[in-house]
Amino acid sequence: MSHLKIIASGGASGRRILAEELEALKMKGREHAGTREGGEWREIIAAGRAMGLFASRRVTVVESAELLGPFPAELVEHLEDEDAPEAVLLVYEKDPGKAFPPEARKKIAMLKAESVPFWSSQRKKWLLGLAAKQGISLADEAAALLVELTEDPEEVRAELASLGIYADGARVDADMVRRLSYDEGRNLVLKFLDSFCQARAAEVLAVFERLKGEPSVLPLLTALYNRIRPAVYLGVFPQAEAERVMVALEVKDYALKMAREALRNYRPEALSDMALGLLSLSWGEKTSYAEGWPGFEALVMRCMAGAGAKK
Repeated sequence: MSHLKIIASGGASGRRILAEELEALKMKGREHAGTREGGEWREIIAAGRAMGLFASRRVTVVESAELLGPFPAELVEHLEDEDAPEAVLLVYEKDPGKAFPPEARKKIAMLKAESVPFWSSQRKKWLLGLAAKQGISLADEAAALLVELTEDPEEVRAELASLGIYADGARVDADMVRRLSYDEGRNLVLKFLDSFCQARAAEVLAVFERLKGEPSVLPLLTALYNRIRPAVYLGVFPQAEAERVMVALEVKDYALKMAREALRNYRPEALSDMALGLLSLSWGEKTSYAEGWPGFEALVMRCMAGAGAKK
């Protein structure tokens, strides 16, 4: 007899759930008998029925389970609970739905990736909760940075696990995330954007000199535009309307924090002019009117020194 478990999740989430389930079944004394792709339902069920009473408990993985087709109603009586000698993990890209009759679904366990919130503020709360479950002390700002690092929840999970191992019980703060989760290039860009928002001219110039070695100025132009864009809207609209705009733009918590920092250091008009200047430079880079790094540096310095920096 066989017990069926469905892993209804594709990609990295499906791989993680499969690995976790195999490890959990191993801890319960099950031996991994092998992995196959597709096949026939009768063959899979027959393998479980053929096991002797004293045979070792085992688990078989069936990849691309969609190839099996609909589950035959006449085989429902041969399905057992999780104490069955044979466990079969069926890996689907998504919920197979009507491929299983209702009677079969009552006897089959379904494993799905947890739903990850769409909005960045809720995603940060999800990450803080995940860290707490794993016994990792994660600072609020560190969580905001990790959420901004990637949209892929599996990558965020992996980064959190690595940081937890490195911290070894200590608190994971924003500085640790910057050091360990961001490569040198990304770290420099983040430092440039933060320094600009905080009107730290010396740091902006120092980082700028290192970034000028890149062949194209466009990625940094785009990054700075995306960083100050929320600040432009916050400076133009009344507070209530601005908050609605932030939700519509899906502005992440850390980006919103930096936008407010920029508004404390620059006049709204200066930021609007800066945004327009960045758009103009970006257009020029895609035509024959490119100004390159010198044009970008001049625009940044005008904004910081003469177009409204408050400190």
